[in-house]
Amino acid sequence: MSKKKKGQPGTAATSSPGQPQSTATRPQPAPVHSQSVVTTPNPPVVSTKPADVPKADRPFELIRFDRRVKWFIGICVGLFVVLTLARIHPASIAMWNQLMPDGSDQRKGLVAGEPRRIRMDDYAVMAPWTLSQVNRGLPQENETIGGGKAPVLVAPTNHFSSFFRADYWGFFFLNLEQGYAWGFNSRAALSIIGVTLLLLLFTGNNFWLSLFGSLWLFLSSGTQSWTQIPTIMIGSGSLTVVAAIYLFFGQSRRQVILAGLGLAYMSLCYAFVLYPPYQVPLAYLLLCMLAGYIISNYQSQRITHYLPLKLGAGVVAIGTIGLALYRYYTDLKPTIEAITNTVYPGKRSELGGTGFIANWFSEYFSWQYKDTQFPSNWLNHCELSHYVTFAPIIIPAIVLVFFLTKQLDWTLVLLSTFVAFGYVWIEVGFPDWLAKLSFWSISPTRRTQIPFGIGNVLLSVIYLGFLNTVRIPKEKRVLLTALGVAGVVAYMGYAVYVNVNDSAGFFKAYQLFIPAVFFAGLGILLLPSWHTPYRNAIFCGAMLLFLLPNLRLNPVSKGLAPITDHILYKTVDEIHKREPDAKWVVFGGQYVSYLVTATGVDLLSGVKYTPPRKILSVLDPTAKRDSAYNRYAHTVYNTYIDPQKPDTVVMVNTFEDGYTVAMDPCSPRFKKLNVKYIVFDRQPQPVEIRCMKLTTSLGSIQIYRIND
Repeated sequence: MSKKKKGQPGTAATSSPGQPQSTATRPQPAPVHSQSVVTTPNPPVVSTKPADVPKADRPFELIRFDRRVKWFIGICVGLFVVLTLARIHPASIAMWNQLMPDGSDQRKGLVAGEPRRIRMDDYAVMAPWTLSQVNRGLPQENETIGGGKAPVLVAPTNHFSSFFRADYWGFFFLNLEQGYAWGFNSRAALSIIGVTLLLLLFTGNNFWLSLFGSLWLFLSSGTQSWTQIPTIMIGSGSLTVVAAIYLFFGQSRRQVILAGLGLAYMSLCYAFVLYPPYQVPLAYLLLCMLAGYIISNYQSQRITHYLPLKLGAGVVAIGTIGLALYRYYTDLKPTIEAITNTVYPGKRSELGGTGFIANWFSEYFSWQYKDTQFPSNWLNHCELSHYVTFAPIIIPAIVLVFFLTKQLDWTLVLLSTFVAFGYVWIEVGFPDWLAKLSFWSISPTRRTQIPFGIGNVLLSVIYLGFLNTVRIPKEKRVLLTALGVAGVVAYMGYAVYVNVNDSAGFFKAYQLFIPAVFFAGLGILLLPSWHTPYRNAIFCGAMLLFLLPNLRLNPVSKGLAPITDHILYKTVDEIHKREPDAKWVVFGGQYVSYLVTATGVDLLSGVKYTPPRKILSVLDPTAKRDSAYNRYAHTVYNTYIDPQKPDTVVMVNTFEDGYTVAMDPCSPRFKKLNVKYIVFDRQPQPVEIRCMKLTTSLGSIQIYRIND
């Protein structure tokens, strides 16, 4: 066996990343006689997962785009492409088979599951608006949707802002049905990928925990019950934070340049969704996460590396955002002013405090109700749906860990602050000055619970990663665990109590026992004093098991045949091609108006995002009924003929988001508006059709043309 010669240096120790190797002379060992040499194997090297090392002791690292992450992104993109080309989406378009049956297959357009009647915003409002836009060539103005440039705010158009809405791109190069599917599938992919990348930054590249967090958000009823509406804001908001972090901490020119481009694009994508009730609270949440990351990882050399390039990329990104927003605002100023000055929702201003405590915890018991069966005083299933919260367990645990170990994660602190403010806003409210100054006044508590719930999920996932680094002193674990278990059990007992008492007799205490035990078990897993093996695997597996049934909240749909193959749609479309400039109005059922909207005709009735002032100035020239129609509204026309007061128009606000126009179908006002076709949802009386001739009869639906 060979021996080291006296004076021969040993192998140099590996230096820390970024540190130069030491060149100082090391003391040499004394000579050893060969007769007494004893060899021992090298001591085993203990590898520690990065997630198990306190954050302060980990080498700094942004997202590790290893093979696993690349495969994940590839699978998401692949599924997006396949589902889009197959025209698969989760909207309840097949409800049209039931609402207005025309003798065709009742399962038309349905692959699996059941359509949900409650989701009329999808199948009766947004889908007809989208089809109207596509059938008209994606114009910026379309009075069927609303006055001014209302389509730019809510639907795909040829406006420049559509470039920043990647979910609209499919309408520019795919057919109608694939473009529609592209929208839903791109939002889902954006959300899942965006949140996973975001959480990789905050969990020390813990891939499975990050993926779990994105699936938790996506599968929650707060996302699925609203047909994935929050996904576009969740995804673009998450990637905005990722881009901002890379702009601060990027360690290569390529990273910094891509971060600047990503920050500009994703910020504008987030802004152009234009739904402030979600966007304002969610923006605070995202800022808390960004600030938490910067504080936790701040070192001047990390930020000053490539500083001139970072400053340049930041200036270009902010300049691009500012220029795009300025152009957007100046181009749409009259339309934006119109919507902000409506009675509803523009003038809606809240001070908070209108929530109810049971709704914080009702998600624990969501297996006990469904979209057609729920407590009668809880509005509806969509308004009820949100996200599971563990904040009442996590926030005290964070405080306890700090006092015992001095460990502090600033992201958790700021997320906890956001959640605490959310609780106050929902249950207590803010002073008038604070509500307006913070812009929370434009987020009703029923809407706030979505970003509030998203904050709770992100808090829970990042806390799970933090728990892996917590080491409570052994001598205190037993007592703290016992107290923690008692606290969790008491908390779940309280959740049962408020849900039983607030559900108007819908729940019985025994029905909630099993879910209470289930979530008490998950709550105990979150105790920092209990160092149980496989904590994350058990928690994540159990939560996914709980969330998977939410996939049934939306059907698996294919295409738009329940609308585009409907006999009324085809008939109106055929007439519209002969007289494309003629205006239409439906007298009677609102669903008839929704379906006619989809054909692309210029329709007076139906849903108006902004008041169509050109039409209303003819129907109500003195604006006497302005308070009735100055709103986002479902507009219904009915017959009203008064021989004593001919050509009277009565406009009445029927709901917060609806009004009725009662007038003579033969009113000369219609000729002034170029209305040529009137659709009745019944057989009209002779006096109603004295000025027109029957064009088509479709059973109970009659289409008449006004005489020239």
